[in-house]
Amino acid sequence: MHHLERYLYFGGPLDGPLVHLAPANGFPPESYRPMAAGLTPQLRVWGYRPRPLWPQSRPHDVRSWHALAHDMLADLATLSAEPVVGVGHSLGGILSLYCAVRHPERFRGLVLLDPVVMPRSLLPLLWAMRRTGQHHRFPLAQGAQRRRECFADHEEARSRLRGRGAFANFTEAALDGYLEGALRPDPNGGLRLAWPRAWEAHIFALVPIDTWDALRRLRIPLLIIRGTRSDLMIDTTWKRLAQQLPQAQFVDIVAGHMVPMEEPAAVAAALLRWVCQL
Repeated sequence: MHHLERYLYFGGPLDGPLVHLAPANGFPPESYRPMAAGLTPQLRVWGYRPRPLWPQSRPHDVRSWHALAHDMLADLATLSAEPVVGVGHSLGGILSLYCAVRHPERFRGLVLLDPVVMPRSLLPLLWAMRRTGQHHRFPLAQGAQRRRECFADHEEARSRLRGRGAFANFTEAALDGYLEGALRPDPNGGLRLAWPRAWEAHIFALVPIDTWDALRRLRIPLLIIRGTRSDLMIDTTWKRLAQQLPQAQFVDIVAGHMVPMEEPAAVAAALLRWVCQL
């Protein structure tokens, strides 16, 4: 896959700031089309396709989320030489964070949408699971392994996913975007997930324990948006981040972890207000 094929261009004015949008684990950039629609009147928005969406990519070639961040930095260099506004959801937020810590000159600012920042109290357990080779037993990884991977057609996929699990509160447009990017023809007939569940489970099994340190080392403007009902960005973590990062801006939106798909207009509005201050 050519480097520019790893991007989806949502549009925007030629003189607008450039937004680099990195998705959550298991979600193609098309899922963010409704949110991007609220940004493109003022911003140029490019959605990133990480390694799990590349043909013939293998999960076990990746041993940490830093490897995926390395991919993203290399691809970002082919997209534009100008500094970008890095926007990342969940996994994509942490990949963007790693990139911005390593090469802050490539970024005007960073927006994290319900990023995967585990509670500090869980970090020793996660470290121990990694050291003993039990990280594949992390609950999110086990759940991903059970995810349905094949569907007869788009309508079956829509009926199976609408209103359930992570998709429970998606807008119809966000679900349409997901289905547009998430399914590809299966050689055996029907459709198969473009982001394989083996990749999704592997990424969850490698959930990082160094995000607190990375946030402490960040030296560019930062906005963090979370869903108030998020099961990942919990209240204790949110309050502790606000104490640790007094220079950052924090925005609550009534939604879950999938806040950009559940409240795309509210996320876009908060992001635009912040970018206008840069």
